[in-house]
Amino acid sequence: MLCFVAGSMITLGLGLTVAQIFAPFKQVRIVIRALIANFIIVPLFAIGLVSWIPMSEGVRIGIILTSLGGGAPFIPMIIAMAKGHVGGGVGLMMLLLISTVFFMPLAVPVMLSGVSVSALEIAKSLVTIMLLPLVLGLLIKGRFSNLAARIQPFAAKFTNLSILILIIAVLLRYTETIMASIDVLPVIAVFFLGAMMIGYLSGGKRREVRIIFAVGTGLRNPPVAILVASQNFAPEPIAAIVPLLVAIVGILILLPLAVLERKLRGNRQIKIDTNSLT
Repeated sequence: MLCFVAGSMITLGLGLTVAQIFAPFKQVRIVIRALIANFIIVPLFAIGLVSWIPMSEGVRIGIILTSLGGGAPFIPMIIAMAKGHVGGGVGLMMLLLISTVFFMPLAVPVMLSGVSVSALEIAKSLVTIMLLPLVLGLLIKGRFSNLAARIQPFAAKFTNLSILILIIAVLLRYTETIMASIDVLPVIAVFFLGAMMIGYLSGGKRREVRIIFAVGTGLRNPPVAILVASQNFAPEPIAAIVPLLVAIVGILILLPLAVLERKLRGNRQIKIDTNSLT
């Protein structure tokens, strides 16, 4: 899990520039809408969900932790499959990711007030495992761009392998826990669809922005939630499994939608080309 989180951050840093990191912060209205949707509305939606539907303490912790983190590393991949604006997806991912590093340590003790959690320890783990690898990748990209281009594919393969091993290890280690909590899948689906809809409605009038917001807000950042859950809520293993299930359910829902959007985009382009010819 640590390899996946750190590896994904290094991979991102090797492929980005500092200018790309700060580009989304220049669009103030979009930034404000994204921050409100991801760090106010989605957590409030999660609180309402866990308060309304009876569930175990571990599931409750997992959903709340998932709601507090944004900027999943696989946002650009889904947007690329939908033929969307990948640059905008990267920008939103970086905005949410950087905000999560500062927001989550403050929000977790407040949202989970009945649990003893150290904000400082959460901040240290996020900075060490996420921010520093990202900065390292950016430094290599900035000073040795040719080297960055050569090693990025290997970093990406390492990251993909680590997430595969993580999924297999979780399934093997916690099969009984997952089977005992199989009834939580509908709750996870409701949470994901609600978060995705919050993002879509927050995107404004531009279809391109709505798609980026829907993907980014719906996927949250399961690796961050898994990291915090595994390091701070070890007695509740399902708390670390819930974010992983959110990612799996979310991707299973988004992939067909991305393919559908790609086809619709192609049809719209054909119509535009036909109209221009006539």
